[in-house]
Amino acid sequence: MVRQSQIYRAITFKDKARIAAIDTTDIVNQLIKMHDLSPLATAVLGRAITLGAYISSNLKNSNHKFNLIINGGGPVGQICVAGNGNLEIKGYLENPKVSLPFKDDKLDVGGAVGKNGYISIIQDLGLKELYTGSAKLVSGEIAIDYATYLLQSNGVKNAVILGVLVDKNGCQASGGLIIELMPGADENHIFVLEDIISLMSNFSSLLKEKTIEEIMDFYFGHFETTVLSNDKIKLKCDCNNKIPNILRGLGEYSVRKMLQEDKEIEVKCDYCSKKYTFNEDLINKLFS
Repeated sequence: MVRQSQIYRAITFKDKARIAAIDTTDIVNQLIKMHDLSPLATAVLGRAITLGAYISSNLKNSNHKFNLIINGGGPVGQICVAGNGNLEIKGYLENPKVSLPFKDDKLDVGGAVGKNGYISIIQDLGLKELYTGSAKLVSGEIAIDYATYLLQSNGVKNAVILGVLVDKNGCQASGGLIIELMPGADENHIFVLEDIISLMSNFSSLLKEKTIEEIMDFYFGHFETTVLSNDKIKLKCDCNNKIPNILRGLGEYSVRKMLQEDKEIEVKCDYCSKKYTFNEDLINKLFS
């Protein structure tokens, strides 16, 4: 089932809970080709990119930006996801070939990420200062780590499910469900939501068989649920604008010294793996 990556947002229980159901399958398959990801790296980056889509959807303006950084000291290295309020996201990790033995018959995401570190979110909201929040990693599984971040940094009771289903043909399903309880939610709301979530623990397998709309309708349609939006998520890198500015930031003297040593300067974008080559003519134009 080939689907456009999307995020479906709704409120339920008489506005007592906010729900986001996310499908990033198409984007993760693009990332596999872009970074030549191993199955374990796919599972790690897929979870992080789903989380990035959710953060992007909460930005108020299209020019607002965020960076999600997860570094638990594990063999996958640092994981970076960035995006803007226009639901344009991108991501990479340091070791795309990471491989570990299975744990409980599943890809060992927690072992790959590690938990000796932090999950950090930096937001540029057009103000004088950036908004930065972080929380110590609890498991390295990413879902529970973000749930902890939401509770500690924002005081929001929540539930986070993230999943990626990978086989020899690529990513079969990638996505997640994130629920934030609103002020006024009581123990009864929490009990019902916990019951629903327990039925959706294997979210990626569920997503393989059903669309986001079908999942939302099946599990939440019989409650008082109002759909807020259903938007497409796009994988997009803006390195063609940023790379020249990075070189300018190094200064003309340093850049020309690099050019003398190697005749050409090659720069690779971590986010999309695109390579840029600057010869003397291009450097002259860059600093003209």
